[in-house]
Amino acid sequence: MQSDGRSPVLELKDFSHTYLEGTPRASEAVRDVSFRIHHGERVGIVGATESGKSTVVDSFAHLLRPGPGQVFYEGEDVTAPGYNRGRLRREIGIVFQRPDSQIIEDVVGADVAFGPTAAGLSASETRERVEESLNTLELPYPDYRLRYIHALSGGQRRRVAIAGVLAMHTPVLVLDEPMAGLDPRGRKELLELLLTLQRERELTLIVCSASLTDASLLCDRFIVLDRGTVVMDGPVREVLREADRLSELDITLPEPVVGAREMQKLFPDFPTDVLTEDELEVELLERLATS
Repeated sequence: MQSDGRSPVLELKDFSHTYLEGTPRASEAVRDVSFRIHHGERVGIVGATESGKSTVVDSFAHLLRPGPGQVFYEGEDVTAPGYNRGRLRREIGIVFQRPDSQIIEDVVGADVAFGPTAAGLSASETRERVEESLNTLELPYPDYRLRYIHALSGGQRRRVAIAGVLAMHTPVLVLDEPMAGLDPRGRKELLELLLTLQRERELTLIVCSASLTDASLLCDRFIVLDRGTVVMDGPVREVLREADRLSELDITLPEPVVGAREMQKLFPDFPTDVLTEDELEVELLERLATS
């Protein structure tokens, strides 16, 4: 997506971070990371385990001690003295990989209401937001508001965690491995739901994942990390054309891309920038028709 003239919603400039810096156990997580994310983009931050994805995500909401480089939200340096970091965390909603880590209350409705209540919203507006968010996540308010969290499935708990963030009406939604632990049906439903939410609310959507399986259908741009540095950044199809390199980086490829790589054994020019099984079939039929 091209810039609309506004400042990028998020920008990292030469951002670096070392955990336990100054100790014998110091570990450099990211080094000189720079990129911009514009309003309304759907961006995947992808990379293998320990590539630096989670550190980058934590930097968005200023969950790390300041280090070298800068992090900007709406053109303002979030590490500057006096910056309103409480407002920042109300505008950048992060859903972590393990939903239980951010579910605070025992009852669904109370948990979704926690953020709006803490932000000082009235009881009536909080109730409206809880009802809206649960219904949006296909957890009907009358059926789920009084349910106990421990009685929900993993997929339902993940939806509750997302509902809690949506109830804050954050313009930026960050999801860390959103499909982890879900069965195929649950993944498909959540994928369709997130795309609808992004379109209807004009969200800036950021997905953090070690797999491109779902991210390739959810995002329109990939930022690829390897050992703490950005190694690729571009439109999804452009990045998928580098399937061999992605595989070398231990990033899980979508099934259509895996199939396309197999087809290259028969047709060396077979493209790997296919997003669906239907696209893979079309490419194969075209080659069979001319062979």
